[in-house]
Amino acid sequence: MIHHPPANFTISLLKNIETIKEQLNHTTELVVRTIRIGETKYNLALVYLDDLVNTDVIRDFLITPLFLFRKMEKSDTGSFIDHLASEHIRVSSAEMVSSFEDALNGIVRGQTLILVDGFDSGIIAETAQWEKRSVEQSSRQRSPGGPMIGLSELLKVNLNLIRNIIQSPSLCVETKQIGRYTKTEVSIVYLKDKVDRIALEKVRTRIDILDVEYVLEGRVVDEALEGRKKTIFPLVFITEMPDIVAASLYEGRIAVLVNGTPTASIVPSLFVQYMAQPNEYYLKAGKLSNRLILFFCYFLTVCLPGIYVAVANFHSNWFPSKFAKDYFTASDTILSYFWEVSLFMIILYVLMLTSFRIQTDIIIVASLVGTMMISSTAVDAELVHPLSLIIVGMTFLASLLFSTGGMASAALTLRYPFLLLGNFIGLSGMGVGFILLILYMASLRSVGVPYLAPLIPFRPQEFKDVFYRGDLKRLINSPHKYPHDDKE
Repeated sequence: MIHHPPANFTISLLKNIETIKEQLNHTTELVVRTIRIGETKYNLALVYLDDLVNTDVIRDFLITPLFLFRKMEKSDTGSFIDHLASEHIRVSSAEMVSSFEDALNGIVRGQTLILVDGFDSGIIAETAQWEKRSVEQSSRQRSPGGPMIGLSELLKVNLNLIRNIIQSPSLCVETKQIGRYTKTEVSIVYLKDKVDRIALEKVRTRIDILDVEYVLEGRVVDEALEGRKKTIFPLVFITEMPDIVAASLYEGRIAVLVNGTPTASIVPSLFVQYMAQPNEYYLKAGKLSNRLILFFCYFLTVCLPGIYVAVANFHSNWFPSKFAKDYFTASDTILSYFWEVSLFMIILYVLMLTSFRIQTDIIIVASLVGTMMISSTAVDAELVHPLSLIIVGMTFLASLLFSTGGMASAALTLRYPFLLLGNFIGLSGMGVGFILLILYMASLRSVGVPYLAPLIPFRPQEFKDVFYRGDLKRLINSPHKYPHDDKE
C-alpha cells in the first residue's frame, strides 16, 4: 500500500518536519533550527535550504525578534500565528501557509518556513539570496549612442532595470509560475494605458495553457507565444536590452520575461521591426537611409546567391562578351556555380557553429584555418570561382545585420529554395517564388497582428517609422494601433 503524505500541516511539529524532510529527499542542505520562545516555552522550528538563504537576515530579522517574544495566551491558534507574523517577523515579506505544497515551493525559492508546535499553520518569510552576475554590457546587442547594460538571468534584476527606465504607475507586471515538476516564474510586463488589449489577452491565454514539466529557457515560452502555426520567421522579438523593452512597451507591445533567461520576448513582433536598429534613435545620421539599406540587405542575403546562379546559367548574355567569358561561359573550375555557392554557404555555416562550440582561446586558430580553406587556396586550386567567393561573402555579411531578434535564421532557410529556383528555372522562377513568399508572410500573425503590418494591410498613417525614422517628437507623441483579424 502506497503511503501518501498529508496535504496540510498537522499540529505535531515533529511530524511536519519529518514530512518536509521526506518531500525534499532528506537533502543535506536542509537546515532545521529549533528554538523556544516566550515564558510558556513555545517550540518553534525554522526550516530552510542553507545554500539559498541569507543567514544574516535569518539571524537579525527572524531569530533575534522571536527571542524577544514574551507571553501570549495560546487559546486562539490563528491569532497566535498571525501575531508572530505581524509583530515579530521583520523581513520584507511574510505570509501564512497551511499546506505542504505552499511551504515546499517557498523553501526551494530561498524562503524560510516557521512552524510552531501545536499549530497546523506556519509562516513563510522572505530570506532568499541568489547568486547573480553584476549588470554588464550586452555582448550580443550594442548601441554606440544608447545604454550599454543588458538584462541578466535574475528576473527581479530585469524588472528593476525596466522600472528604472519607465518610472510610471501604469507599468504593470503579472507574474505566473509555469511547470509541473518545478515552478519557474514568468512575468508579463506592459503599460496599462498603452497596451494592445487583444494582444494582451492572447498572451495571457497562451501562457496559461502552457503545460510543461519545467521551463529551462525562454524558448519554451516563445513557442507558446508564437501559437500553433509554425514558421521559419520569428513571431516573437528577442532582445537583451532594457531600453528596447521600454521602447516596445511605450508602443503598446507586451514583454515576457522568464526567470533564468537574460532576454525579453516582445510581442506583437512585426517584420518591419527587424529593419529598425536601436542605435538609430540615439544618432542623427542615417534616419533616411538606414531602413532602406536594411530592406535591401535582407533582399540580398535571401536572393543574391540565387540571382548569381540564375545569371550564370541563363542570362550571361546580359554582360559584355569578355566579362561573360571570363566569369561565366569559359569558367574552368571543377564545380558548377550551384555547387560552388552551396559549398561555400555550408562551410561558412559550419564556421559560425564552430565559433559557438569551441573554446574561446582557439577561435582564432579555427578562423585562420577557415580563411585559408575558403579563400586563396580554393581559388588557386581552381576548385571554385573567385566571383562565387565574393557573392557568398556579401550574402554572409548582409545576414549579420539581422542576427538580433532571430531574423537571420529565416534568411538562412530561405536562401536555399531561392538558390534552387535560380539554378533550375532562372530569374522568372525566383520572381514567382518571391511573390509566393510575400503572400505567405502576409498570412502570418503575431498574437493576432498581421506580420507585414503596416504594409499589408496597408496603413499609411503608420509609415512614419517604417522606411525612414520620423521626427522623434512626433514618434513619441503618436499612438500605435495594431490591426487584428480572425485568421490566426
